[in-house]
Amino acid sequence: MPRSGSSSLTQSESSRRDLSWTGCERAVRTLHSDASDDLDRAQSRRLYSLELSASRHAGESPRRLLEQAKRILQ
Repeated sequence: MPRSGSSSLTQSESSRRDLSWTGCERAVRTLHSDASDDLDRAQSRRLYSLELSASRHAGESPRRLLEQAKRILQ
């Protein structure tokens, strides 16, 4: 039964890679709008910058960009 563990790992690795730039942009925009009341100006500007980066497909990967957005909110 060790295969079931490795297959779930493979599925999670695949789901991590499947985030598109459009999906990333949408996720960052949603994070930004949901937290807008709790953000200071610098955080809001940084999230907006990440939204623009996602729309231009700029950056290492969509997953990395989304992780950066989540770190801003912590």
